[in-house]
Amino acid sequence: CIEYIYPGAPKQAIPHPLELTAHASYEYYEPRQGFSPFSILKNPMLLMMLVSVGGMVMMPKMMEGLDPEQKEQMQKQMAMQQDPSKMLTQMIQDMTGSGEEAALPPIEKKVSSKAGGKTARRGKRD
Repeated sequence: CIEYIYPGAPKQAIPHPLELTAHASYEYYEPRQGFSPFSILKNPMLLMMLVSVGGMVMMPKMMEGLDPEQKEQMQKQMAMQQDPSKMLTQMIQDMTGSGEEAALPPIEKKVSSKAGGKTARRGKRD
């Protein structure tokens, strides 16, 4: 084998066998991380469980601070959840507002004389 010390230097023969030394060693295996209690808190299932338990603990304390009117309203809502038909009727009445005020008289449609008694859609030219 031939060695060049620098470009343009004379050729020198290298003695055999070659003796090589390692500058660094590879670490193929990573050391196992130790136990950390914070790693458990990163688990999504544990987070969901903690939130639900927190809600169960806080709900009675929130109910104590309600007014008697609000408690009565909550009890009515819970009673309606037992009977789905009542719940749906109440929900529809709340959306339409029919439970609060008297119903308005129905609106009558006027018949157009141009359409020959029929109401038809016309294009932009008409």
